[in-house]
Amino acid sequence: MSSSPLKKDFFTRLKTAYASLSVSEKKVGKFILSYPSRVVEMSLAEVARESSVSDATAMRFSRSIGYRGWLELKIALIRSLPESIGDETIGESPFRAIIRKSKEALDETAMAFDEDTFERGMDLLQNAGKVLITGSGTSGPIAHELYNRLFRLGINCTVASDVMLQIMHAALLSEKDLLFVISQSGASDMVMRAVEVAKRSYVPVMTITGNALTELAKASDVLLLSVCHEPNPETVASRIAQHAIVQAIYLSLSRRLGDRGRRLEDGIWDAFFPEA
Repeated sequence: MSSSPLKKDFFTRLKTAYASLSVSEKKVGKFILSYPSRVVEMSLAEVARESSVSDATAMRFSRSIGYRGWLELKIALIRSLPESIGDETIGESPFRAIIRKSKEALDETAMAFDEDTFERGMDLLQNAGKVLITGSGTSGPIAHELYNRLFRLGINCTVASDVMLQIMHAALLSEKDLLFVISQSGASDMVMRAVEVAKRSYVPVMTITGNALTELAKASDVLLLSVCHEPNPETVASRIAQHAIVQAIYLSLSRRLGDRGRRLEDGIWDAFFPEA
């Protein structure tokens, strides 16, 4: 029995099938090989547009290399990316390589930290009528972690990891609200679409990203950098840097709220463990 395409390394499958692809399908394959970490956060339509082919061709490409559809292809791609932790780790155990790179990411994120910028972000979060948190691909779990932390402090917030829902939610925001974007690459057109929609209503934008040179970074009112100098921006190290920023936000807001924050946290625990 042949193995599931999800269990075979995505890049191996693509490279071995490349010669048999049509000219148009090869354009899609070349784009994915050139920008794999970007593709993780992109829709099929975005990849088709960037590759200068039709949506149908992009879908056909997925099937030509052995996947049932675009979603299955992206899952295989995501599973393959974390294995690429750099040639400099040759001879080093995976555990030590990840620990070292994670420490480097945290150290560099700390060096890029700006206290004034951070405090402006806390002001926005504390005073927002509603906070929309967005994060796609491997930034999705970090977005949900931020949501989990903020709602415990009584902040009116919602989270959207689906790019279409992000745009829909962004269209309903007002200038009294806040759009909080988490995107390590900062390169997704759909992420920028949600930002552009929010900006039309003068909604402030707060962002956690690893790239200060993108359009997303330029459009942000508050920019928090999660620094990670690996070729693949969606590695474990980058997520640890993002997670550290999320925890710093939670602790800062909790301290600002003082007794009220403690009462809210106590109320949650009492719901699970009521006193006898």
